Amino acid sequence: MKTMFRWLGGLVVSVMVLALAASAFGGPAPAKPEAAKGEAPVALAEKVLLIDDFESGSLKGPREWWTFELARAEAASNKGLTAGDSKIAGLVGNYSLLLSGSAKNWYGGGCGTYIAREGVDLSRYGFFQADIYGNGPGSGSLKVELADDDNSNWQVEQDSSKNYALTKDDKYSYEVKVDWSGWKRVSIPLADFTDENPMVGDDIWNPQPQNGSGGLLQVQFICLGSASDGRINFNVDNVALSTE
Repeated sequence: MKTMFRWLGGLVVSVMVLALAASAFGGPAPAKPEAAKGEAPVALAEKVLLIDDFESGSLKGPREWWTFELARAEAASNKGLTAGDSKIAGLVGNYSLLLSGSAKNWYGGGCGTYIAREGVDLSRYGFFQADIYGNGPGSGSLKVELADDDNSNWQVEQDSSKNYALTKDDKYSYEVKVDWSGWKRVSIPLADFTDENPMVGDDIWNPQPQNGSGGLLQVQFICLGSASDGRINFNVDNVALSTE
């Protein structure tokens, strides 16, 4: 395994090259669920597009998330999760996404959701944002994966025989090492995401729907251990795209 570290606004970010997780997108996901037809439960504001705050207490509605291989990926109560940034702690509401389990060869599974909507142009947003509750060193890492539509069919094609590698569309990723305790807001410039599957798709970040393309189709979280067989244990809330 090869690991590289860099700084982002005081946050150390590790980039791991993993034989399994590097090519996986975790699928299969819905081909084109109801979210694409205009009924998606996302709050479109001037500066922030809220993907999910998990306040329904469910991963099945109003927004549906698929889960894979992780021992626990569920909407869980925030009761007792008060440490960290007090301002963020006051914004997380009653529920968040709990991601917990054990890694095998660094990889622990994850979850994802389909976010494309007809008539919604996501190109105005320059940042991926989330509030993360860490449990100190050893919490694991959150790898954020974004897929955009490069063959104009509003679907993400995957090869199940090759760890669900994307076959037609771009996959961009960024990894956040969760090594703090309590709530912390993470804001990642989309320009810092890496094209993880060059020579597949058009290798251009194009989140906007155009010429039949659905633009940015899916957001997926891959959970990685802090050691090859390490634990994974953190919560994610207020998942959003933002302009700043």
